[in-house]
Amino acid sequence: MEAVIMIALKVLVYVIGLASVIGIWIGLGLNTQRMRERFKLNQQIKLAAYNRKWLEHPLLRKYHFLLTSSIRKYELNYFSRIVVIQFSIFLLVIVVLTFILKDIKIAGVIAIMLIYALPIGALFLKHKQTQSALQSELVEASVVLLQEYQKNHQHMLYTLKSVASGVSGYSQIAYARLFARMHDDDHMKELAAESFAFQLGHFRGKNLASIILRACKNGTPVEKQLEDLVEDITELNKVVRDAETAARETALIGYAPIPLLILLYFVNDKWLIPDGETFYYQFQTSQGLQWFLISFIFGLIGMGLAIMVKPPRKT
Repeated sequence: MEAVIMIALKVLVYVIGLASVIGIWIGLGLNTQRMRERFKLNQQIKLAAYNRKWLEHPLLRKYHFLLTSSIRKYELNYFSRIVVIQFSIFLLVIVVLTFILKDIKIAGVIAIMLIYALPIGALFLKHKQTQSALQSELVEASVVLLQEYQKNHQHMLYTLKSVASGVSGYSQIAYARLFARMHDDDHMKELAAESFAFQLGHFRGKNLASIILRACKNGTPVEKQLEDLVEDITELNKVVRDAETAARETALIGYAPIPLLILLYFVNDKWLIPDGETFYYQFQTSQGLQWFLISFIFGLIGMGLAIMVKPPRKT
């Protein structure tokens, strides 16, 4: 009892001491709001430094581009937080699964699938849909870019601002982000141009990003390059459009395997496997489980391909 009283008295003394120190600080004119603002500013500076350092790594750089392309509300200052939070969840899942499964290798594989492979796969499918929309709008957006560049007396920053207002859908988002980043230093301009090229895809998108970067970074006149690019893209679209339509019709078959797999289970249960043993065979025998997993994986691959080539919705 005496030990408990002594501990309580020590805690009380520490609380009173801390309150006294805070009271003295406030009495001397301590501005807590300014301290919070300074702390927030320091955090932002640290995050910006982490972002710059981590984006020098090729894989993390690609991951940033993927996030930019697939998530509308994503911003660069979120990147380091996303990486840290995702890695922390990954470690936590490994610890939990190792405790449950008693096998760190299996736990690691499952954690990689859940925390990295599946989310990144979903982001990649979304990116390909966004890229398909941008490519379908590329001719229209490039023509608007050329026209606005001529109207704005070959000033690319004003041009990008006008284009962001003059186009719609995914192109509007892409050009608005590019315009916002072209006010930063050369490093951020180059990063924004790379991200823009990643979103557009194929080498014509890279050419367009390179042309815009030269005009913003060095003030180089690029009217002739834009004219040649618009002509090249227009001719290419005429050739590619029919091939893409045929490919989409074929790839839509990729939706079929998963429903057929479910249908086959009920067919087995009704007619082919007697005495209600379908579940046992499918999930509790090595052969049944092996073929189920193989079929399911190929079904997911087919569905992913079908989603990739699905015409994106207009925004």
